[in-house]
Amino acid sequence: RSIARQRAHLATLKDGDANTSFYHRQCSYRRQKNTVHSLVVDEEIITDQEDMAAAAYAHFDALLGTAAPRECTLDLSALITPANLDDLDAPFDAEEIWQAIKRLPARKAPGPNGFTADFLRACWPIVKQDLVDVFQQLYALRGRGFSCLNQVLLTLLPKRADARCLGDYRPISLIHLVAKIFAKVLSLRLAPKLNALVSANKNAFIPGRSLHDNFVLVRQSARLLHQLKAPRLLLKLDLARAFDSISWPFLFEVLRQYGFGSRFLDWLAILLSS
Repeated sequence: RSIARQRAHLATLKDGDANTSFYHRQCSYRRQKNTVHSLVVDEEIITDQEDMAAAAYAHFDALLGTAAPRECTLDLSALITPANLDDLDAPFDAEEIWQAIKRLPARKAPGPNGFTADFLRACWPIVKQDLVDVFQQLYALRGRGFSCLNQVLLTLLPKRADARCLGDYRPISLIHLVAKIFAKVLSLRLAPKLNALVSANKNAFIPGRSLHDNFVLVRQSARLLHQLKAPRLLLKLDLARAFDSISWPFLFEVLRQYGFGSRFLDWLAILLSS
């Protein structure tokens, strides 16, 4: 039933509605819509599933985290004022892990293993010590073998109805439950400091700020320029796939300038590299 709920993507239905014909039609529709039947790679049409998987792996393996050579650099000390973030490197405790688990979506399985947050909450007295031991190993930066707990199932979702090449698909991944909890704990530590770290004109993903403020600002600016009746130019810059194409060494260089400690950066490196 949990798998069917995820396939249907209808979170508002009650448990008793999970066997209706509408529910099953919704599952079939989403599966057919998201199925990749063919890909165009180097002007060649590929229909074999294994060939498409190999082409997708090669494409994203060459894209994610690649360090492109730079002819110039930035003086980050003139752009970023460091902050005191030493408390982000503090040891983990069981209560912190439990708070992260309680904030996970209850009925969604983050990874292909199928374990949901409901499972962890119900079995917390049993699995508590195992998770605490994992976090103690990560605190000691013993990340060897963590790739076994950080395997992901990469899925391609079409961004347009006539998707043909790999650039027309948006990659999403199902993350293993342990890596998901680890990332959640780090994000909860960082969340109270984002308001001071991120400038006021960035309104997305910051508690207490609204992305709609930017929309209102652009609309009012366009209206003002129209009333002035003077030649003006309004530019919209689309930062497509910013994270996919960013250089990870440059990302760590910026974070280090912000004041992030070496241990917190090592944790991020364990998550990204594995």
